[in-house]
Amino acid sequence: MKLWKIILGFFGVVGGLFAAGAAKSKKVKELQGVIKENKKKEKAVEKEIKVLQENKTENKKEITNLKRKLTRTKNEVKKMETAYESDDVESAEEFLRKFSKSK
Repeated sequence: MKLWKIILGFFGVVGGLFAAGAAKSKKVKELQGVIKENKKKEKAVEKEIKVLQENKTENKKEITNLKRKLTRTKNEVKKMETAYESDDVESAEEFLRKFSKSK
């Protein structure tokens, strides 16, 4: 009877490790999707900046604000990519929480 408890405990520990690994990869994969979305937003903002600069009739403050937004987005994407590459689950969860609120 005692031997069965030890065997079941061992299998429980091994199963728990596999479950933790699966949850980790799930969060990191979700982060990859968020990175792709933000890169699309970057491209859209870059196009908008180009259009506004070509017209020259738009407000300079608006162009400056868009450039600032683009810079912030690029920096956030860099941070997310480093978290993705290093499989940092805590950072991935933090980014996911941050960007799920903005949707």
